[in-house]
Amino acid sequence: MAERVIIVGAGITGLSCAAALAGDAEVVVLDRIPVAGGVHGWEQPETERLVETCGAELRLGVTATRWDGLELLATGQDGPLRLDAAALVIATGTRPLGRAELGIVGGRPAGILPAPAACHLAENGLIAGRRPAVVGGGDWARRAVSELLHAGASAVTVLAPDGLRLTMPADERIIVRAGARPVSVEGSPRVQRVTLQTGEPVDCDGLVLAHSMVALRNVDGAVRDGPGVVYAQPLADPASVAGAAAAGTEAAQSVRSMLTRRETR
Repeated sequence: MAERVIIVGAGITGLSCAAALAGDAEVVVLDRIPVAGGVHGWEQPETERLVETCGAELRLGVTATRWDGLELLATGQDGPLRLDAAALVIATGTRPLGRAELGIVGGRPAGILPAPAACHLAENGLIAGRRPAVVGGGDWARRAVSELLHAGASAVTVLAPDGLRLTMPADERIIVRAGARPVSVEGSPRVQRVTLQTGEPVDCDGLVLAHSMVALRNVDGAVRDGPGVVYAQPLADPASVAGAAAAGTEAAQSVRSMLTRRETR
């Protein structure tokens, strides 16, 4: 009987990994989101194709919480799940750098949000500020700018430390500051301004963090190079379907090698 491989993350990377493992293992794909495809709309056509062809068991709306090297503990609408597996693939995506990682000092006023949270709130009519600043120049930055303006922001200042990696929407309400890096934030009870590395102040009433990507580490015990664990989280910004698919295929090769080593012991 084929050994079980659990993939956490039903985006392009996770589904591509599942497709590449078809026939070599019993593959189960979990995702806390109740639909496959991850968070980017551009993934949808390829997602549909992979869901139809990968041959994996999809368990959506299920959150993986702990891995002990032999068993994964997860929770879903039907309660806790315990799934034994020979390997665990972490394909849970990435997040923008946080405030401490960006080196932004100062107080802790309201209105400082990571881009995923800011976008989620904006989609529901709640904005980080009427005149927010967005730090970044890639996928999350462009999405945050669009969502904030759509939700009612009167102007958005884009602070792009490494320049723009993607073109921002053509809108006179967007002010782009290429090469601008915020180093401190001020305000009480909410954000009133940020200060750039040049010492220049930039007035704003919200700060959205959307610069650079780091891998999400959200399964307890699933440490890099830990027993039975393979990470599949491409950090490119902007991301691409091709890059995500390649990361999934590479992870499948690592899993296949891992299973072969187990068989020869």
